[in-house]
Amino acid sequence: MCKNSILFFIFWFLAGNALMAQTNWNLTRCISFAIENNIGLKQMDLQEKLAAEDLNQSKRNLLPGINASTQAGLNFGRSIDPKNNGIVNTQFFNNSYGIGASVTLFDGFRLMNQIEYQKFRKNASELNRLNTIDDLAFGVMNSYFDVIYYQGMLKIAQEQIETSKINLKKVERQVELGMKSKTDLLEMRANFETEELRRIQVENSLKTAMLQLKQRMNLTDETELNLEEKLSELIATENPEKKSLFSAYTQWSPYYQSFVSQLNASKKMLAISRSQLYPSLRANGSVSSGFYETIRDASGKTIGFSKQIDNNLSQYLGASLNIPIFSRWSARSDIKKAKLEIEQASTTLEQEKQKLYFEMANNLNDLEAFEKEYNQYLKQQEADQLAFQASEKKFEQGLVNVVDFYIAKNRLANTESQALKARLQWEIKKRALDFYMGKRFWEAPSNSPAGGGKVEASP
Repeated sequence: MCKNSILFFIFWFLAGNALMAQTNWNLTRCISFAIENNIGLKQMDLQEKLAAEDLNQSKRNLLPGINASTQAGLNFGRSIDPKNNGIVNTQFFNNSYGIGASVTLFDGFRLMNQIEYQKFRKNASELNRLNTIDDLAFGVMNSYFDVIYYQGMLKIAQEQIETSKINLKKVERQVELGMKSKTDLLEMRANFETEELRRIQVENSLKTAMLQLKQRMNLTDETELNLEEKLSELIATENPEKKSLFSAYTQWSPYYQSFVSQLNASKKMLAISRSQLYPSLRANGSVSSGFYETIRDASGKTIGFSKQIDNNLSQYLGASLNIPIFSRWSARSDIKKAKLEIEQASTTLEQEKQKLYFEMANNLNDLEAFEKEYNQYLKQQEADQLAFQASEKKFEQGLVNVVDFYIAKNRLANTESQALKARLQWEIKKRALDFYMGKRFWEAPSNSPAGGGKVEASP
């Protein structure tokens, strides 16, 4: 009974794994898996936590600093008597305690500006993490459609080979009957081997594309991936007005906003540098006491510890003002460098803005172009299909030679491959447009915060 249960459990476990391995992977699942298992994102999480801790510490710097100290020692030979500061030549023990506090009242708003500076750094860290997610998503998408593309190309290559096999057998039979020359047979065999080579090349490209997809997803090479080939419905779309779309896009794009945060942080660094020119005011206070073996009563006995602590109690309260006069021009140098860093950050922001705009404009133009190309390729594919069928019949009847037959055949295959490529490129550009409009296509609509990043097309 127990043995049967174990066998049943093993069978259920293996069957479950087999079913999991056969599950189709759509684009959303591939991207989600990549995000959950990406090592680089884990590194970005750590950087974000470090930035958050820097921000928290900048806030804690507003609190007073409190320090406690104690000291104990045994004096030998000639020493100063703590009781009357006289010179004694006897051995004695002494012990002191103290606690002090200090708080900054004014420092040219340096601490407040440091808090704002750390806020911008933390915000930039969060935006960089979001941008890394977006870049990873588009990288997985490009690799995903690379695989779909080569799967389609492999299917076209296999169909070409199957057609050639059928016609090759027909020609072999016709050569035996004397209806075709042996030259035609040799020509067909040469073309068949060329198609077989093409199939092998496409198969190798498919394996490479699959490996790249698994690498982006952080999957092992042994994992079986069955990709869904479900594509968006191709409908005529009218591109939105570029400037208004880009203006809205830059408001939430993590990629663009990270440069804005860096510019704002540079401005706060200038304010921090300028605080070096202002006076600083600090309040200080302390309480101290001690025990000294040389302090004795009228009878010559050392006064007790608790009584000495009360008698020797000392308190201090004061303030200190520091006015910068000359620091070898270091403060002015820091201010000058901070201004240059602002100018550098502003130039970088403007450069990235221009770069993003033209990338978006090119993607929108490509979307319209690929839509027109795909529709035209469909028409050409239909015409090439009819032309090939006519050429195939004429070849069987001896009305066209092998060269003309393969011209029609290869033209059909080329049109099919170009139609597939244009269709997938349109799919990528359509998702890029959705992304520019604030839709993270790999997330559910209710959980789709706006994201941003640089988009590049493939295949």
